[in-house]
Amino acid sequence: MTTAEEEQEKLRRFVDEWRSHIWDKLEQCDSNSTQAAARDVGDINGDPIQILTRPLEGLTVLDLIATDNFLFNKLMIVVAHDCHEIQQLRKQAFKKIYPRLVVFGLRSSHEEMALEGELQKTFAKSFKFFQDLLDFVSKLRAVLSNLVQQLEAIYAGDGSKNSKKAYASFSSVHLRTAVQCLADGFTVLIMIDEIVSQNTAIGHSLSLFTRMLHTVRSEPSTFRMEPHQVESLHYEVSKVDSVLMGGLFQRCVQEDFYGNMDMQKLKSNRQCLHEILFCVREGLLQIFYRLDSLREDPYDREKITGLIAVWVCHSWMIGEAPEKKLTKLVTDLQKRSPVLHLFCNVRFVPLEFLVRHLPSWALASPAIIEARKDSAVVNANFLASLDDGLSSHSQSLRSVLANWFVSFDSTVSAAVQQLAVHAMLGTRFKQLTQGVCLAYRLRHILRATIDIHAFLEVPINKAQLKRLRQVAEILKAMESMFHRRSCETALGLSLMLQLAQSQILRRLTPLKTQLEADLAAVSRSSGVLVLARSFTRGGKDMDTKIMDALAAVNLAIKMAQGCSSVHSNITLRLSLDVCNSLSKVPEEVAAEMMDLCSVIELVADIHSVVKLVTDCSFLYWNRDTMPACFRMLYRKTGEARHLQLVVSAFGDAVNLMKAGNADRSVIESFEKELEDALTTELLAPLCRDIETDLRLHVHSAHLKGAVNVNPTKTGVRDLSWFLHLKPLRLSSKRIHIKSRVESYLNAAFYNHAAVALHNWKTYGEMRYLAELKYGLDLDDIHLPGQTLEQGVDVLEIMRNIHLFVACYTYNLNTQVFIERVSNARNRKYLNTVNVRHVANSIRTHGTGIMSTTVNFAYQFLAQKFIVFSQFLFDDHIKSLLIKEHRFVKESRERGGKDYPVERAEKLNKDIRKLGLTEDGSSFLDQFRRLIAEMGNALGFVRMVRLGGLHYCSSASGFVHDLDTDMSFKEASREAGIPAGGVCAGKILDQALESQKMSLEGMDYLNILTSVFAQELRSNDNIHLSTFFLIVPTLTVNAVEAILQDKEKLSKRGRDTANGMFTDDGFALGLAYILKVLGQNTDFDSLHWFDSARNHYQAEKARIEDGLDMDGTGSGMNGLQIWSQKLASISEEEAHNMQLVLKRISSYLVDLELIFYTFSGARIFFQ
Repeated sequence: MTTAEEEQEKLRRFVDEWRSHIWDKLEQCDSNSTQAAARDVGDINGDPIQILTRPLEGLTVLDLIATDNFLFNKLMIVVAHDCHEIQQLRKQAFKKIYPRLVVFGLRSSHEEMALEGELQKTFAKSFKFFQDLLDFVSKLRAVLSNLVQQLEAIYAGDGSKNSKKAYASFSSVHLRTAVQCLADGFTVLIMIDEIVSQNTAIGHSLSLFTRMLHTVRSEPSTFRMEPHQVESLHYEVSKVDSVLMGGLFQRCVQEDFYGNMDMQKLKSNRQCLHEILFCVREGLLQIFYRLDSLREDPYDREKITGLIAVWVCHSWMIGEAPEKKLTKLVTDLQKRSPVLHLFCNVRFVPLEFLVRHLPSWALASPAIIEARKDSAVVNANFLASLDDGLSSHSQSLRSVLANWFVSFDSTVSAAVQQLAVHAMLGTRFKQLTQGVCLAYRLRHILRATIDIHAFLEVPINKAQLKRLRQVAEILKAMESMFHRRSCETALGLSLMLQLAQSQILRRLTPLKTQLEADLAAVSRSSGVLVLARSFTRGGKDMDTKIMDALAAVNLAIKMAQGCSSVHSNITLRLSLDVCNSLSKVPEEVAAEMMDLCSVIELVADIHSVVKLVTDCSFLYWNRDTMPACFRMLYRKTGEARHLQLVVSAFGDAVNLMKAGNADRSVIESFEKELEDALTTELLAPLCRDIETDLRLHVHSAHLKGAVNVNPTKTGVRDLSWFLHLKPLRLSSKRIHIKSRVESYLNAAFYNHAAVALHNWKTYGEMRYLAELKYGLDLDDIHLPGQTLEQGVDVLEIMRNIHLFVACYTYNLNTQVFIERVSNARNRKYLNTVNVRHVANSIRTHGTGIMSTTVNFAYQFLAQKFIVFSQFLFDDHIKSLLIKEHRFVKESRERGGKDYPVERAEKLNKDIRKLGLTEDGSSFLDQFRRLIAEMGNALGFVRMVRLGGLHYCSSASGFVHDLDTDMSFKEASREAGIPAGGVCAGKILDQALESQKMSLEGMDYLNILTSVFAQELRSNDNIHLSTFFLIVPTLTVNAVEAILQDKEKLSKRGRDTANGMFTDDGFALGLAYILKVLGQNTDFDSLHWFDSARNHYQAEKARIEDGLDMDGTGSGMNGLQIWSQKLASISEEEAHNMQLVLKRISSYLVDLELIFYTFSGARIFFQ
């Protein structure tokens, strides 16, 4: 059995072998390519793996603070613990509290107002968060109260003798770190107050939820709740309402300090209040001198808020007019920064805060009164200074940033690290802090300028918006730079921190030596053991101060030699506060060490700080500027590479929404708004301009007179910059501009070529030009000439056959449907459908559409036969047809054979007397159109049948005779062809069989005849038996209608729209209905066409006889007779006779056309 050591040894050898193998592979790769790949990684939110550096301390405060001075340890542990708790609560507020409150109530952009009950539901979903918020606030207030009590105990001037003696040496110590932590705690309360007051959705939803609870309390059973549950919920909601809406900071000051009986000693402890005021003054002065400069710390403005809050609390506790110098300093700070931005879009106005929270005796200060008078002027000056700084300092900042980019990117490269690692640590450390300060300065300019314009309701002009966009671009570029060099930064971070710590140690070591020497000298002179003094605090004050200072120095050295965690940094600062106050440390050295502590804290948490100073989530509340920013970028094609930076700047809001647990619909709506703005202002114009550019290039080469663009005069916009960009990164998708343009051009070229086939070659040239000029990989147009039918698709006709038969007229002889002029009023052409169109559609969709067409035609005819039956069943029509039946019967009994034209014309007039429609049509006109539409449907079925034959014949043009019995499958098997060839032969046999069946086919017209004949000839439809008697009248009506339509074609104006020259669907419909009803014999017995022909020929002969000169003879006798005839006829009568003669001739022509068409159509049904 192997031992554990042997197994560990095997595992170690395996890991070593694997590591050496991987390093060999990496060395074989090109260093340039790997470095380029590293540079491509620029999405800080989309990387699958990120490097985050955060120093972690495994020791607690009790473990860290362990010196020989027991009482010093006790004091430092208590204060450090409170400070650490405040900092942890502050971080928790930034990560969880602030985002949740800021995004509370955000709605999708397309929703204008909330639905009933939606706000109550939103508050209910977040109720657990508000309860946790109350616990958070309670804990923070408890820690703040404890910290103040500890400070009061340290600086107690009227306590017991023991306490006074024990901590007497600390009476001169300035615990700036403790006061600053107190200020940070107050800042958290103020921030929550400001967010709640500015986000009105919180208060509104809370009030609506409270109002809803009153309804629930009256009827708890209706809502399936017990009364005690409702009361408990109401109590919790009321507590949230009273705490949040009452002002957290004001409650904290009034309840925990001013009105708290335990704090009465603090009011009388002037030394403690003086120390707090001293730390506030020193802190504000330090910030005042570096404000609005490149030395400004990212947290300075947050510190201003907290220190002002501490001063307000101090004013309440002291109970008298505040110090004039400090009041003047606060008002001066307010003039320099009348509006502070601490988180996202939340603004803090110091003057308004002071007016709300200062006691009355402090508000009476002349400096405060003057500041309130000049507030409008101060705000205006602040706006002007920001605008001037944006325009004047933007160029200088850009040059500074350019230098920083180059230096930072070069000093952290792998090559430089290998050459001089230790020599570059100081430079890299400086560049990190400089980059953070630059980014914070830019972010402040961006956020302050946008917000102050909104606060004062002053619009931002285009020039200012351009500069603001450039600032946002630089911010995201800096973030990308930090992210791209995060690996190198992480590798050197510990060394850089050690370098900074060593500088602190270099200043502390001489101080420690001096204190030890002083303590040794004092010990020799007094003869008291040091160890005993550390526990008893006995001896002189000087001895105690030296001991405490030495303990502080030892603790600071210990912290500077360890990990730069939050515990260590706070303890280091507190220990430096003690040693700087108790020992004779020069002010410059003390300031340098405190500055080094600030830098260490900054660099130790560099990734979080970079994320903070480059965050642009506040742009969500100014997203109406998105379209303008994208529009500016599109106009400046040289700045195309900045597009991703602008998208990332606006996209930061998504991270805020996710951190704030916003609804998914809100995030999706914002992403859609961002994508729509990008599409509308950049992608769509880019696609159109590229298409236009390609079109102009091709046309200028082929068309004479085309505009030739001279780039030396008009300039050149190189749109290819956008096509070379990498896919734009959004939160949930990627937008590849090149692919979008390719997709647009593919669709455009295909659609344009499909509409006008003769241009397919032109679009092919544009495709080649797009590849050469822009590098676009476009698809083939797939539209070679003469292969795509431009006519109407049979499937569309089939699905809308009721519209087709009404909008088209049928010509039986040429087998074509012609669109009615009335259906194409807005066009200069008419659509036609012929056999070729049908054959091409069958080639596209297959022969199966032939049977489907018959089914659609059957359904259409069934509907029309219902209307047909209703017309003949009408009492008025039925009575008239009964009269005609009686007349025909009597006429036959008298030996008459022909149906007279006079009876047909009289019946036409009688039906017209029954009524007219709005367009002047009679019921017989509508009945005739009904028959024509039925005939058109049958004509379409016949055309589909002929189109199928045409397709089958062309498809079988190179195939052997289909009647021969030959199997390609068997022939392939006999020839020894492999299984794949045999299978192909089988498929070919099946295709040929299908072709044969399609060629043989069925007689669709006879099928449609037989399917209706049995039902319509039954006794239930006996009223249809007289249909043949109305056919002559229908023929007369049809002749009159076609003559009118032909006359309209020759006219101009509105009447032209109703013109028509053929309507063979009427004759086909007549033949079909007579066949279905079995009335062909009855109709033939009327001899209608012979009768009509004879009638009109006789009329024509009679009129011609009145105007004929041939019947008068020749010579003078004939001339005299003809002159006598003309003398008896006036000129007007002669003209009318000519018109009548022309009219009768046209009647005869159209009557003959109907007769021949009708006779030909009857053959289809024999």
